[in-house]
Amino acid sequence: MIPPFSIPIYESPAYVLSGLTFPQLPLDTQHYLLDTAKLVPPHAPHLNTIEREYRVICNALVSSLVENNKALVASRLEALVMAYDFQRENPPQPSAEWHETMQERRLRTVFDVLLPERELIFNAFMIKFDALVWLDQERYEDYTPEDWQRYRDALLEPILDYTNRQLVVLEERVVNRSESHGSHSLALPNPPYSLVSSYRQNTTRARSRIFATRRPDSRGVWSRGRRLNRHS
Repeated sequence: MIPPFSIPIYESPAYVLSGLTFPQLPLDTQHYLLDTAKLVPPHAPHLNTIEREYRVICNALVSSLVENNKALVASRLEALVMAYDFQRENPPQPSAEWHETMQERRLRTVFDVLLPERELIFNAFMIKFDALVWLDQERYEDYTPEDWQRYRDALLEPILDYTNRQLVVLEERVVNRSESHGSHSLALPNPPYSLVSSYRQNTTRARSRIFATRRPDSRGVWSRGRRLNRHS
């Protein structure tokens, strides 16, 4: 029986941009907003502009993870092949020492190269993602730092889930193909990468989570988080 595939879990940093003015933002964030995304503060751009940039950075994230996903799955398949070879009853088979050496080498590659590389990819994405969340500061009234943390985490959750699913799907396809063909060659699929849910859908879901944690005021309306007029 093949053991389950352990997905590397990305721990996102805390959202620390709440309440900051543009000059107070980290330099990487300022550079992204001004020079890369061309989203110039202090006036929040139209929602369509943020949504377009959201799609750009999500597509870029998925593309950046392709080679890392392939390498992680290749390492997974290598481990399965080594276990299969070691358990064969018919000689010739490599020695236990050889298997131990190869396993240590494989794990060093995973933990010293592939996982740090993956974290760097996500960290670079988070600079851009949090910058887009920061742009929404002028759109909502009286959000607390805790509200912004929940809002950002709710926006981020489907993206992380999506990238995890892509890795799981790739691993399942490779392992299943290897088993069905009786071969241990790495046949990597190249599935079309569809975008995650739209920015508008995710922001609506995120705001709903914030409102669910609050009590309505005596007039029966939410006392905080009211939508401000959009800048055109």
